Amino acid sequence: MKIKEKNIFIIDDEFPIIKEFVDLGIYEAAISSENLYHLALNENWRFLHDLQQLIKEIITSEPFKEGLLNLVGFTKPEQCLSQIDKMFLPDVVIYDWQYGIVNDIDSQKWLLEILKNTNAFVFVYSKVRDELPPFLNKKVFNVYSERFQLFLKGNKNYSILYVEEFILQFILGITSDSFKIKIHGFDIEFTKNQYLKEASDILYLDRIIGRRNLLDEIRKVGFIINKETVEKILESNKEVLFYSKEKQMLFTPENENVLKKTSSYQKLTFKQVAEMFTLQILEEVLERGLALI
Repeated sequence: MKIKEKNIFIIDDEFPIIKEFVDLGIYEAAISSENLYHLALNENWRFLHDLQQLIKEIITSEPFKEGLLNLVGFTKPEQCLSQIDKMFLPDVVIYDWQYGIVNDIDSQKWLLEILKNTNAFVFVYSKVRDELPPFLNKKVFNVYSERFQLFLKGNKNYSILYVEEFILQFILGITSDSFKIKIHGFDIEFTKNQYLKEASDILYLDRIIGRRNLLDEIRKVGFIINKETVEKILESNKEVLFYSKEKQMLFTPENENVLKKTSSYQKLTFKQVAEMFTLQILEEVLERGLALI
């Protein structure tokens, strides 16, 4: 069965402006993949080098070459909404929050319209990540909370996946069950499995065993991520967690308050917890000290 082409929309008012494109009116409508690639290869992106690289990575990826991805750009959210009204619908949207002197209320309104009128996953991509939660934590966004994620532009934090790498892996993951991903310059064979549904789920492993350890373990398993290698990575950690079937609770040995109140429990390795439950549950108990099942 042929996989339907996925539409990726990038909405940002800071694409490089060149006279040739202005004269042709290219910025006033959907900017094609070809024109985005021209800008990415030939123009100065000033402070948006990471977005420039992301565009290059998408357009040179195998899924794009196979016709499974279509990338278009918009300089204004209204242009995107106009295309949505014409039933040109995105599967993923990379949404810049700032638009010149436009206020946050307008950005919030446009984002809400995109979420309401599509089934797309939206990456809210901002220079001022920490200032946005008050606008996005409102009740009106609750129903869409699983369909958008807030990121800081070009943020090279301590995660194994940079922001743009995360977005790229998410996009590649909607086209295939098996493909190559790039992490910190290394090409890694990724296959969806019972532990990792998307390549971006590697962040769960990152938070469970730590970035440096994870990079080391990925090297040890030959730069391949699948069911078997995920299990080997989990087995590399010798810590245990406690599980109370009676209380339907997982907790860490350091959680003395719970330990004192629990008469019967069993020890589980990280791999056993992931097998019996999920990596998400494993991450939760490590982060909070306990998790209800």
